[in-house]
Amino acid sequence: MTGDSEMKNESAEDAVDNGVIDVTHYRKLVKIFIDMRRYQTALFWAEKVCVLSQNDPKDVYCQAHCMFLLKEYHRAAHLIRLFELEKSHVSSYNLLLESLYEAKELNEAVSVINTIDIEFLASSLISQPLDSAALGCHSTLNAEETNKNEVMASISFIKGKIYEALDNRGLAMDYYVQALHKSAYCFEALEALVQHEMLMAWEEKELMQHLPLVQHSSEMDAKFIKKLYESKLKKYYESIDPSTGDQTIKDLNEKIKKTQASDAHLHKNVLSKYMAPQIMSPANKVLADLKNSPFSLQISLTRASSLINESNRSHFETPGRDRTKEADNKNILPLFVCLSRIQKSTDLMAAEAEKLFYDFEYKKSFKILQELLKADPYHNTGLTLQIGCLVEFGDYNKLFYVAHKLVDRYPDKAISWYAVGCYYDLIGKSDPARRYLSKATSLDRLYGPAWLAYGHSFAKENEHDQAMAAYFKATQLMRGCHLPLLYIGVECGLTKNLELAEKFFFQAMSIAPLDVFVLHELGVIKYEYEYYKSAEEVFLRTAEIVRARAKENKEELSARWEPLFNNLGHCCRKRKKYKEALTYHQYALLLKPQSSQTYTAMGFVHALMGNLEEAIIYFHKSLAINRDCIVTTTILKTCIEDLMNEETVIDEICGRDFSGLTSSSTKSASKRLPTIEESPAKFNCMKLKFDEEDVTTNPPDKSDSNVVMDISMDL
Repeated sequence: MTGDSEMKNESAEDAVDNGVIDVTHYRKLVKIFIDMRRYQTALFWAEKVCVLSQNDPKDVYCQAHCMFLLKEYHRAAHLIRLFELEKSHVSSYNLLLESLYEAKELNEAVSVINTIDIEFLASSLISQPLDSAALGCHSTLNAEETNKNEVMASISFIKGKIYEALDNRGLAMDYYVQALHKSAYCFEALEALVQHEMLMAWEEKELMQHLPLVQHSSEMDAKFIKKLYESKLKKYYESIDPSTGDQTIKDLNEKIKKTQASDAHLHKNVLSKYMAPQIMSPANKVLADLKNSPFSLQISLTRASSLINESNRSHFETPGRDRTKEADNKNILPLFVCLSRIQKSTDLMAAEAEKLFYDFEYKKSFKILQELLKADPYHNTGLTLQIGCLVEFGDYNKLFYVAHKLVDRYPDKAISWYAVGCYYDLIGKSDPARRYLSKATSLDRLYGPAWLAYGHSFAKENEHDQAMAAYFKATQLMRGCHLPLLYIGVECGLTKNLELAEKFFFQAMSIAPLDVFVLHELGVIKYEYEYYKSAEEVFLRTAEIVRARAKENKEELSARWEPLFNNLGHCCRKRKKYKEALTYHQYALLLKPQSSQTYTAMGFVHALMGNLEEAIIYFHKSLAINRDCIVTTTILKTCIEDLMNEETVIDEICGRDFSGLTSSSTKSASKRLPTIEESPAKFNCMKLKFDEEDVTTNPPDKSDSNVVMDISMDL
C-alpha cells in the first residue's frame, strides 16, 4: 500500500511539472493593479513577469514604469539603461528622460538626448510596430499606428522641460513647438508656452495659425480644438476692436515716435539734470537680451514642419482624423452643441475671468471665479486670479482663509505660499511677506506672479535695487509679458534714470501697445523731461482708452484713474492752460473726493491765475485732510502774504486808504506769484506716478488690530 501511494504522489508531481503558466495572465494582472493604483503590487508581479519572459523589452519597460509610478526614479532609469532599451525602444527612451528629469539628473538627461538619434528611433517605430501584448502595461505602447504620434510629441515635450529647467529657454520653446506640431492634442506643450510667458501675443496667434490641426483631426475637431486653445492665449488684444484696432495702434505708435524724436532736441540742461550715470548694467543687459532673443518662432515652425515631413506624416495620423461611425451614435455631437456646452468648462470660465481681470473688471471676474471654484475649489488658474481680486478688494480676512486652506492642503505648491505672502503684504508686514514669497519662488521658480509680488514688496519701501533685481528675474522668465518691463521702467523713473525708464516703457509697449498703465507711465517720463506737450498727448490718449472701456462695460470710471486726470491738469498748468487744468483736477476730485493733493493742485492753479482767495480756500481744504504737507503750507503762506499786500484787502481790514502803497504792493505781488511757478521743487508732492494702493483698501494702520491676524507658518 505504501508503494502504491508513493507512485501516485510521483505521478501527481509529474503532472504538475508538465503543466503551463500563462504569462499573459500576469501581464493583465499588472495592468489591473496599475488601474487600481496598487503600484507596489503591480511592481511585484511585473518583476516576476520580466523574469519569466527572460527580460523581454516590453516587460522590462512595464517594470520600470511601475517604479516610476512609485516615484523611484533613479531605480527606473537604472533598469532601462541596464538593458539599453533607450537605444531601441522609443517608449523606454521617453520613460528614461522623464525619470531623469524627475530625479533632477538634468545633465544625464541632456547626455542621453545628445547621444541617441531620435530620428532613427522614429523610423524604427514606424517600421517595427510593437507587440500588442505590451498594451497591458501602458497606453503609449499601443501597437496601433495612431498613438505613435503622441509618443513622439511626448518625447519633444519632455526635452523642452529638461532644457527649460536648465534655463535654456530658446531650445525649450523650440521643442514645445515641435511637440505641438507632432500632435495637436499635446496641450501641455501649449500650456508651457503660454503659462510661462514664452511667446509674445502675436507669436501666440501665429503659432495657432500654423498648427496642423486639420492634418491631425477632422475639420470640425480642428475648429473645436482651436476654440479651446485660443482661450488660453494672452488677453492684451481682446479689448481692441478688430476693425479699428490695428489702425489705432499704428496711429498711437506714430505719435509716440514723433514725441520720441522731439525729445532728442531737448535742452542739454534738462538731459543732464535727469540722466543718471551709466551704472545700471543689468538693465542694459536685459534690454539687449530682449532685442537679441535667441528664439525665433519662424525658425521653430520651419524646423518642426521639416521634421514632420522627413518622418513621413502618413504614418502619424491621430485617432480623430478618420471617423466612420454611425451618425445616430449618441457620442456624435454637432459642433454648435459642443461649443455651447464647453462654455461650462472650468478652463474656459477661468479664461473669461482672466480677461475681465485684465480689463479691471474685478467684481465681474470675482463673480465668475466664485462659480468656478464651487465646481473645482483648487483650480490653479482660478486660485491665482482669486488671490489677485482679493488683493484689489483689500479683503485680507478672505485672503487669510484662502491662504490657510491652501497651505494645509498643498504645502508643496508655490501658489500656497504666494497667497500667504500676498496676505502679509496686504496688511503691511513686509518682512514676512518677502519670506513667504521667496519660498514660493524657490518651490517653483517659473511662477511669475510670485516674482512680481516679491518685487512689489521691495518697491513699496523704496528699495529700488532689490525690487529691480526681482523684476529682472521675472523678465527672464516671462519673455512674453510686459509687466516686468513696466515695473522696471517705474523703478528707473523713481531713481531719475529717465532714459532707461523710457526704453523699458517702449519695450513694454511693443508687447502690449494699448496697455493704459504703460501709456500713463510713459506720459510721466515725458513730464519729467519737461516736454509737456508730448506728455499731454499721451495722457489724453490714455484717458480716451479708459473712458471708452468704461463706456463699453456700462460702468462708471474707476477711482484708480484719479492720478491720470491730475497729471493732465499738471500738463495744462505747465502750458498755462489754467482753465483746462482746473477742469481736469475737478474731474479727478469727482473720482476720488477728499484728496489733499488734488485740492493743493487746484489751489496752485488759482494762485497762478491771480485768484488768491480761491487758492487759499483750496489750500485750507487740503491741509484739513493732510495738515503735515509742507509744500501746501509754504504756498499757502506765500498766497496769504500776497493777499495781505493788496490795497483792497488792507482797506477792508483797517478801513484806511493806503494809496501810497499801491505800486509797491503790486510789485510785491508780481514778484511773488512767478516765484511759485518758477520753483517746481516746491510742488514735488503732486502725484505723477500711479498710486498702486486700491482706493477700497484701508491703510494698515487704520485696521482693527483684533481683526488682522498672523499666519504662523514653518518655512
